[in-house]
Amino acid sequence: MINSDAMPIFFHSHKPVEVYLFTDPLCHDCRIMDPFLIKLIHEYGHYFTVRRVLTGKATGTAHRTNRLTNARFVWEKTTSLYAFSCNGKTDMHHGDTSPYMPSLAIKAAEMQGRKAGLRFLRKLQERLFLCEGTPDFNTMLACAEESGIDVAEFAEDLHADHVRKAFQCDLKFANEMQITEVPSLVFLHTNAHEDGIKVSGLYTYDIYVQVLQEIINEQLVPQTLPPMEDLIGEYEFLSTKELAIIYGLSLAQTERELKKLILKRIVRQISTERDIYWKHV
Repeated sequence: MINSDAMPIFFHSHKPVEVYLFTDPLCHDCRIMDPFLIKLIHEYGHYFTVRRVLTGKATGTAHRTNRLTNARFVWEKTTSLYAFSCNGKTDMHHGDTSPYMPSLAIKAAEMQGRKAGLRFLRKLQERLFLCEGTPDFNTMLACAEESGIDVAEFAEDLHADHVRKAFQCDLKFANEMQITEVPSLVFLHTNAHEDGIKVSGLYTYDIYVQVLQEIINEQLVPQTLPPMEDLIGEYEFLSTKELAIIYGLSLAQTERELKKLILKRIVRQISTERDIYWKHV
């Protein structure tokens, strides 16, 4: 079954800006990007919609140049892609160890809705970044079950042609947008006569706010961030560093706030070699 919520990404909403995040589930830099995007969504999400586009590029740029590219051509290319055909030739074999397996799995989860796809992605990242699994078929099934989606439907979709085609659409879109590294963000105004801006690589949070304001061409009014326990409950799995970035706190300040939540039995701590993560109880 294909949910209309998971159909091709090219459509407009009442919000003035569409943001396309070009990413890969195995990319470390893309994981670093997550707290910036979460903060941007909660503070300025009333101005934009965001769509994840999977690229099949598991590594970021080797030499990060921190450049900001004004790209009128991005909008001109995008307008021609609203009904494009996805007939690419990328080889995506069905084997359980395919490097495309995580991306195909995300697309399969998205067949049950974008929110289902996001829940699945968070569970997949949780397993991969805690080193509790490898991106094989059994790991994908476990993530599907933990994310609360229909596992039987997911398993069927995972090897279906329409899911491969959906991923192929993402690959072609990334190629048309000339995406050469991940993560990359493309900001497009819903007014076809406005320029778009492509931001390749990782930047500080204020750069993304600056780009959004430039696209809208008016003073942005931020919304209040939710309480820390609510955010952890929403995303289920966040690190101390991510929470510090989102709330603009030092690591010490963030740890103090989290210790209060531990005492209230609201969150629990998961320690790894890389970082300390937090889950809602």
